[in-house]
Order: sequence, then structure tokens, then C-alpha cells
Amino acid sequence: MDRPFTVLGLPLVSKRHPVSSRFAPRGVSPHGLTAQTQQALDAMIAAARKAGVTVVVRSGYRSYSTQAGILQSKIREYGDEALARRYNAAPGRSEHQTGLAVDLYDGVTWGLAVRNTKTGRWLWANAPAYGFILRYPPGKEAITGYAYEPWHFRYLGVALSRAFAPNTSQTLEEYLRVR
Repeated sequence: MDRPFTVLGLPLVSKRHPVSSRFAPRGVSPHGLTAQTQQALDAMIAAARKAGVTVVVRSGYRSYSTQAGILQSKIREYGDEALARRYNAAPGRSEHQTGLAVDLYDGVTWGLAVRNTKTGRWLWANAPAYGFILRYPPGKEAITGYAYEPWHFRYLGVALSRAFAPNTSQTLEEYLRVR
């Protein structure tokens, strides 16, 4: 558990494939992302800006302990642990701990409404060209373990993310044929 479960060289951290509190990415950027992820994110944000779209990072890397605090806070906020866990990973089960995941929005609209913003639509259409996939598409909670999150993008690299582009409802688990 000190290293993520990998398939075809891709780390997969999820409810079914956790990492320990000792795991952290190497060489992180200002948002705590891996250098390659941050470079791709910077290019994507610049392209969005050129297209008149604002993309803001709400969250990047999160340590095991930070994720534990977030989950406990959300359980208190929601008053329902099962509901909180639909959108919030337990520590060691969050892709944010890999430095490969980022939550993006327009700086104003948050939650499910992100999908209907100019930023959400732009990201949905353009993220694969920069190496990112929408990690938790609608209707796939039984596969991913998480409810639809139109703000959560995972870096895979351009070649692999473009394989997702024709089918934006595909999950990483489906692509890798893992559960």
C-alpha cells in the first residue's frame, strides 16, 4: 500500500485500491501536482484563457491527513456519513494523494452546476487534448465508487486521455478493465 496499484503503468487509487499514509508523489508543483501534471494543467489553463474561459484550481494534491480532515468535516456538514462518502474519499483512497488529480471550476460556481458553466463545458470538450479525463462521469458510481463529479479531472497523458475522448462516459476502471 506504500505504492499505488498500477495497471499498464498507471497508478489507480480508489475505494478498492488504497495507498498508505506514507505515499506521496515525487517532485510536486505549486498545487502539489506532479511536475508533468502541472505542466499539462498550465497549458490547458492558458488555452482556456485564450478561448475566453476561466479555469481555477480548487484543489490539487491532498495528503492522507488532509483527506481525513476533509472527510470528517463533510460527515459533520452533511450529517450523513454515507452521503459524505459518495463525494469524499476516505484517507488513502483519494486520487488527490497521487498528485495526478485536480478539482477545477470557474472560480464562482461549484458543485454539480460546474458542468453547466462555460468552464465546465470547455473542460468536458478539451481536457483530453491536454492529458486529462473527467474521472467520475455521471451514472458510473457503481464502478468508480463515487458520485458524478464534473469538477474532478485526472491526468493520464495526452495519448491515453484521447482514447477516452470518443466516449467521455467511460471510466478509468472500464478502460483498464479493473474493478
